[in-house]
Amino acid sequence: MRWIVPVTIAVAIGASPVPLLAQTPSSRFYVGASAAADGGSRGLIPGGAVPSAGAVFGVRISDGWSVEAEVERGFRTTRRTGEAVWVSFAPPNSTRAEIERLGIRARFDRTQTAGPGFAVHAVWRSREPGRVNIGLLAGVSARAYDSRVVRTTVLVPPELSLPPDHPHLRRSDETRTMTGGGLSGGMMVFVGLTAALTLAPEMRYTHGLITDDPYRVFRTGVRIMWSF
Repeated sequence: MRWIVPVTIAVAIGASPVPLLAQTPSSRFYVGASAAADGGSRGLIPGGAVPSAGAVFGVRISDGWSVEAEVERGFRTTRRTGEAVWVSFAPPNSTRAEIERLGIRARFDRTQTAGPGFAVHAVWRSREPGRVNIGLLAGVSARAYDSRVVRTTVLVPPELSLPPDHPHLRRSDETRTMTGGGLSGGMMVFVGLTAALTLAPEMRYTHGLITDDPYRVFRTGVRIMWSF
């Protein structure tokens, strides 16, 4: 997805009929639509890009500064299946072989789905003459993930002699929501299409936690904003 930023800028500059004049919006408010993809370290959530789409609402507090909020939705589901010994009746100080021999083996089917996200940022943009200006943003970003784990017992050692209704033999199906987020910062390139319409490719980095694990996510995207 790294090609989004340079290609979008080149197309916008080349195709726009707006003359090279200073793009100085007189409106205080703006709204926009965004599309992006993010990836990185998300704790137990598998890697891979998460595409998303969202909406932006901003308020200008001066010529160069604004505050904005973004809500968006991720669209990626990952699935993993694996088997392991999840509980063992081996006595203390047993060897690994004994732990496995007296352990109940289960299959774990994991499904993890990216959900809604939000961000709140302070944004600074340059005020140079011409269609193109740069911007910096800083604030907080977060996203929720639904994690479902289905556990099915596949092997019980005969030495255990457990009854069929023993709790350790029952199939379990659990879903929990994990939220990853933290401090975020990045940059944008503002390309004026008209006096009220702006195209803005962006790159962003979020550094924080998802439960107790690291959450370090890079995001590349583009937004189109309308001032009113």
